[in-house]
Amino acid sequence: MGRAPCCAKEGLRKGPWSTNEDLLLTNYIKENGEGQWRNLPNKAGLLRCGKSCRLRWMNYLRPGIKRGNFSQDEEDLIIRLHSLLGNRWSLIAGRLPGRTDNEIKNYWNTHVIKKLKIAGIQPKLHKVHKYSDLASASI
Repeated sequence: MGRAPCCAKEGLRKGPWSTNEDLLLTNYIKENGEGQWRNLPNKAGLLRCGKSCRLRWMNYLRPGIKRGNFSQDEEDLIIRLHSLLGNRWSLIAGRLPGRTDNEIKNYWNTHVIKKLKIAGIQPKLHKVHKYSDLASASI
């Protein structure tokens, strides 16, 4: 038994969002609030998947999202938090107001790792533990 598909794939728009679509999504969420992402596209008059609407809102349109370059303080904090938390991007984003987990992850993978390697610092690699490793560990 699996989960039902979120939407019928035929007839949906893909690719870049138009200004009109952004406006429809923003107005709908202002009136009705966040949530019910599977039903939102039909109710808002959008030809998009609910997941696409949720990601567009969370990563680009939501008020309070901080766009643009990362400051040196933010970068230092990302490095320190990554050494403590690993690739738990949502936890790291919770300590950087206005930044999304996706934006921080992308920044880490495209900029920070390169800077650390040039500086001769090997970023801590976080491995997924095998079940046998977990079973032998004392909990």
